[in-house]
Amino acid sequence: MTQDEQANMLELVKQGINAMGIARQLGMHVETIEDGVGRVSIQVGERLMHPQQIVHGGVIFTLADTAMSMALISVIPVGTRFSTIEAKINFLAPVRTGELVAEATLIQRGRSIAVLEATVYNLNNEERQAVARMMGTFSIGSSKVPLPTASQENR
Repeated sequence: MTQDEQANMLELVKQGINAMGIARQLGMHVETIEDGVGRVSIQVGERLMHPQQIVHGGVIFTLADTAMSMALISVIPVGTRFSTIEAKINFLAPVRTGELVAEATLIQRGRSIAVLEATVYNLNNEERQAVARMMGTFSIGSSKVPLPTASQENR
């Protein structure tokens, strides 16, 4: 696969992720999938809060995990199966308003295991504050996920 074909496939992956599942439910938006870097954002709103009126930690974890997944997708063959097998997060500050942005990078990749890290930032006006740091280990499978055909995409 050429670099252009790979870039086109990653753009299709990004569009698909933005349109389905947990990303759509939470309002997450995948911004970047390239060269071992993933970036995912979400607007803070009442739907993300727990009773203390701060963003639920599970939302922040999901955002960081998704950003790490995007970073990994960018360096493995399109359609390769992978999954988070371990993750540790440190919450640094509560979030009540603004936008959350998770930025992830690939630290190390082997044949079947990869290690990634992410920082989640709270953007409020001109302020950018780190609110969580996460490190994760991912399993990289040898089998492929079936890619949708043109007839499946139009359903």
